Amino acid sequence: MKTILIVGTSFHTLRDYLLAHGYEYVTLKDVRLAKNPEKRLKRRIVCDFSSPETIAVAVEELKNRYSIDGVIATYENYIRPAAEIATLLGLPGLPLSAAKACTDKTLMRRLFEHAPEKISPGFLEVNSEADVRDFAARHSFPLILKPANLSKSLLVSKSETLEELLANYRAMTTSINSVYAKYAPSTPPKVLIEEFLEGPIHSVDAFIDSAGTPHVLDAIVDYETGYDIGFDDNFHYSRLLPSRLSADEAAELRRIAAIGCQALGMKNSPAHIEIIRTKSGPRIVEIGARNGGYRERMHALANGLDITGNAVRLCLGEQPDVTIEKHEPVGVFELFPEQPGIFKGIEGYEQLKNLPSFTYGSIKATPGSYVGKAGEGYKMCAIVMLHHPDVRQFERDRKFLNESVRVITTR
Repeated sequence: MKTILIVGTSFHTLRDYLLAHGYEYVTLKDVRLAKNPEKRLKRRIVCDFSSPETIAVAVEELKNRYSIDGVIATYENYIRPAAEIATLLGLPGLPLSAAKACTDKTLMRRLFEHAPEKISPGFLEVNSEADVRDFAARHSFPLILKPANLSKSLLVSKSETLEELLANYRAMTTSINSVYAKYAPSTPPKVLIEEFLEGPIHSVDAFIDSAGTPHVLDAIVDYETGYDIGFDDNFHYSRLLPSRLSADEAAELRRIAAIGCQALGMKNSPAHIEIIRTKSGPRIVEIGARNGGYRERMHALANGLDITGNAVRLCLGEQPDVTIEKHEPVGVFELFPEQPGIFKGIEGYEQLKNLPSFTYGSIKATPGSYVGKAGEGYKMCAIVMLHHPDVRQFERDRKFLNESVRVITTR
């Protein structure tokens, strides 16, 4: 029986999957997330991820207690430690240089500049208002400010004027340390300014084998952002399968996705590649060295594809299988407030739960708590998943969600 090391923390669905498919697992648990770090558990070793030295100590304990066959990470914060650990254990893994680039958009953009064609926007790492002004003087508005090494659209803002840009930068620098402390405590904050990419956004999933060959999925996910639905916020509102792209448009996105993965030197890793189709051609927003959000359930329902199994195969040095069996409609929706304030509830949620396409829902916000924009460091208030083999039924239920379900807040 092969044993998989899960780095940092994990989803219970991953743990259940491993046991159901004949694997054993051990979690190298982040000490910050362990309720009882002093307890010695069968499938857990506690680790302080604050330095390479503390990670090396934990790896020595692993070697003494277990025989590890593969290393996997499911959260952004642990991509780089997982690469280091795979190297220390002599197992297939993401090269450390690629792991660094996949978790730092500044490094990522610099490697994209060496691709055989233009695949990403102009950018600059900024450390002062002078840097912001300098970039703005050389580029057209709108412009985007974002953390170089956070996920979930946290602190991302779009500015139409220099005055708005400077105000967003000042607000960002005021809150950035607290947001990093909450979501990426061992990561030094970095701020990136870049050209705004105008056009529809899509996500391409891929699995890169030990030779560095990307196996890119035929199924492409279409996104709608907060801006697309009339919100002044740059979160991902919906993720939808199947894509409405033409065959030629989809093929071009898959081609650019493969170029991006190869530019970062990725191996033995899943990848989710966010791409915007601009008038000048497709441009990569970012590449993450993990399965995209909600993709395990989305691709299983829509395509009959085993995303988790492919990630496990890669960490063992095996070839992925990206064969698609079907194309059924699936959508995942993240609900944010249109106006920040005190969370009261989700209007229309009870009716939504009775619709034929309703597959999953989770209200994350607590009544009475303050909720706000992703651009200000807040996460979604609720998650909803819809799926139905009948396209017409799916579209009817999606229409109800779009028109009748909303986050209720008060000042």
